[in-house]
Amino acid sequence: MLPKSLKHKNGAMRLVAASTLALMIGAGAHAQVNPVEVPVGANETFTSRVLTTGLSNPWEITWGPDNMLWVTERSSGEVTRVDPNTGEQQVLLTLTDFSVDVQHQGLLGLALHPEFMQESGNDYVYIVYTYNTGTEEAPDPHQKLVRYAYDAAAQQLVDPVDLVAGIPAGNDHNGGRIKFAPDGQHIFYTLGEQGANFGGNFRRPNHAQLLPTQEQVDAGDWVAYSGKILRVNLDGTIPEDNPEIEGVRSHIFTYGHRNPQGITFGPDGTIYATEHGPDTDDELNIIAGGGNYGWPNVAGYRDGKSYVYADWSQAPADQRYTGRAGIPDTVPQFPELEFAPEMVDPLTTYWTVDNDYDFTANCGWICNPTIAPSSAYYYAAGESGIAAWDNSILIPTLKHGGIYVQHLSDDGQSVDGLPELWFSTQNRYRDIEISPDNHVFVATDNFGTSAQKYGETGFTNVLHNPGAILVFSYVGEDAAGQTGMMTAPAPQTQYTQVPAEGAGAGATEVADVDYDTLFTEGQTLYGSACAACHGAAGQGAQGPTFVGVPDVTGDKDYLARTIIHGFGYMPSFATRLDDEEVAAIATFIRNSWGNDEGILTPAEAAATR
Repeated sequence: MLPKSLKHKNGAMRLVAASTLALMIGAGAHAQVNPVEVPVGANETFTSRVLTTGLSNPWEITWGPDNMLWVTERSSGEVTRVDPNTGEQQVLLTLTDFSVDVQHQGLLGLALHPEFMQESGNDYVYIVYTYNTGTEEAPDPHQKLVRYAYDAAAQQLVDPVDLVAGIPAGNDHNGGRIKFAPDGQHIFYTLGEQGANFGGNFRRPNHAQLLPTQEQVDAGDWVAYSGKILRVNLDGTIPEDNPEIEGVRSHIFTYGHRNPQGITFGPDGTIYATEHGPDTDDELNIIAGGGNYGWPNVAGYRDGKSYVYADWSQAPADQRYTGRAGIPDTVPQFPELEFAPEMVDPLTTYWTVDNDYDFTANCGWICNPTIAPSSAYYYAAGESGIAAWDNSILIPTLKHGGIYVQHLSDDGQSVDGLPELWFSTQNRYRDIEISPDNHVFVATDNFGTSAQKYGETGFTNVLHNPGAILVFSYVGEDAAGQTGMMTAPAPQTQYTQVPAEGAGAGATEVADVDYDTLFTEGQTLYGSACAACHGAAGQGAQGPTFVGVPDVTGDKDYLARTIIHGFGYMPSFATRLDDEEVAAIATFIRNSWGNDEGILTPAEAAATR
């Protein structure tokens, strides 16, 4: 049985499964190949486990002064407090006026007032979320920044105050990160351009270069607030020292962004932001007040490489969207090198490729040369921190299910080499937080496409730890060479193995494993967990057949690994089956329907976790 954590909701409690499963890190190579070789971090210096599950697309995780994790759940509209030791969940707020869709609408960012829980009268929590001002048939989504007060006695968020409302939103690229500035007096708020001029939104004009008029600002009309980073006073007003851009001062701090989902601050106040690129050129930027960051005219550097701005919103009414391949002459096109305004170059990109790069030779958009950076976290190790990460930006990735550790120069104004990839799993990492005692918490999406860890397809929709918070605990450089992150829980039953007769030193064969017990248990479990897809007689249905495929049934590692970690559309059973149950199912499959492959032990199943 899995341990359970309690989730309090509206005064009641509900059970949420939390697994003690040890994650397989680096056990399989990515089928996806980067255009450059990225070094892999020393994962063995951490242990890992699943802290809690059952979250509804967690978007933000923030360490609170109460030594708890404050989490937003995008799809359910809940602000949830999570115990970082037990995984126990307590719901503090459930929104009722928010709108949600598949991937970008809902409850997004959260920030705690710098004086939160310090008896200063500033027990405020700031959140951003999307809401619908239209109808269900004709939605008109917007988003807003809202301040809540924390009622410590009731342990609820109360008394909402809208600070800035009516901000453009859409079904794509809403940005949605908020962070307090180091001065504690301003909030930075990232906004995407709602996927305008792209995919299903190709008829929507892109407003990332659009700036407001004074009349619009005076009227509180924020139509130009797409593809921007805002700087906002704590009461929602426009700071008097915000940059004046083309003669107008507004909430806008920078513009020309595609979808900036990460923002963080260095020790000297330098502002760093990560930004999703199109098919190439995800960006890490330094944010400078008044700066133009080029989108949609420029992706990454203004270098003319592998990108041209095609304004599909100005194409003829009967023009079909064809993406980057074969843009017709009827669509206005603007090469990067022809973009004349002054702009801010990225600190670095992930990745810039030449014009001859073959985008058709890989597994589709998931394998394009981008990483999908979903957040950003500046890290300084200090005397007792994670030395290998000192003075770096930590970048969670949606496509690679990992943390990119991008080291900075001593002055923080340039990058120091390529990033390192840490904690790569078959998941989509949405946000990261680090506790004062070096526990690294990572939130995962409930669904979506990720790079495949096993197999040759390159991509998969099967996520191994959906809707979860994973915790990676630093155990120090002295652990190098050990198996901290790759050690599975010990099997519930110990099985004795003895050397095989006539075998060389080190060879073993199973002696005391009860084959009949495993086979019988496996027959029952197969009927309840496997038969619906693979057929009651192993003949295959939605899943493949097990009859006459010795490469599958005979390969112990492959069969156990697939049951535990999933493969393609095969879901992971890691949190649903323990090692004995995995061994039982595998033993049944390996010895049914004409197969005669022998036993798979719980210890062998455990070794594949």
